Amino acid sequence: MGFSLINWIGFAMLVLAFLLNEAFLGINAWYDLNIMAVLTGVVWLVVAAALSIWPSHRDQRA
Repeated sequence: MGFSLINWIGFAMLVLAFLLNEAFLGINAWYDLNIMAVLTGVVWLVVAAALSIWPSHRDQRA
């Protein structure tokens, strides 16, 4: 089972989310709660996780 382009995009999105969280949000993110930023982050992580585990069309094992 190899990684396809979709899997690499999802993995890169997860790494980018981690780096942006550490760089910009840090520990003080919850002092000023912005619900749209939280919802955007949740949607971003769900899409990234889904893309990173998306099955490859080349993997035909059942």
